[in-house]
Amino acid sequence: MCLNTTHQIDLARFGGAIKVLRVDEPNRAFYYDVTFFLDHPYLAKVTSRGKPPMHFHPFQEEYIQVVEGTLGVEVETTEYRLTAKDGEFSIDPWENHRLYPIMDNALGSGAGDTVGAKTTRFLLSGEKSRQAFQLDDVFFQNWYGYQDEVVMNGGKFDVIQIMNVRHKRRPFGSTALT
Repeated sequence: MCLNTTHQIDLARFGGAIKVLRVDEPNRAFYYDVTFFLDHPYLAKVTSRGKPPMHFHPFQEEYIQVVEGTLGVEVETTEYRLTAKDGEFSIDPWENHRLYPIMDNALGSGAGDTVGAKTTRFLLSGEKSRQAFQLDDVFFQNWYGYQDEVVMNGGKFDVIQIMNVRHKRRPFGSTALT
């Protein structure tokens, strides 16, 4: 697969342990090339706190394709260990899910994974939608930024704050769809 990476968004989080590059793909609403650096000390700090919060997207399918290493994906109550040979994996709208690095890859435990891998790299994208409130760059900056802030500052996740990481903000009580 040939990627036309434009670096419009070059987002590094958790002290450089996670890198996100935006890719131009006209057939998707968003398309990111994400790398987890498994041997980075901050990623160990992130994963020691457990898995990231579950979340869902109301209007779009989300697609994941692992390029290198193994990625943990939990959808509702089912856990998957995705690798490059799994192809593109889709998550339907309204399904609670989360993505996370499989850290035992870096330790060489294997179990069908890429043994001794130093990185997990995957493509994250979403279908186009005509809905006003859809996934976009701002959502992902807020979502990863909030997790970064909590982990790096030793805080706890707040359910109210997680609910406020939305696709687009409206004034309280507003009924306008703009």
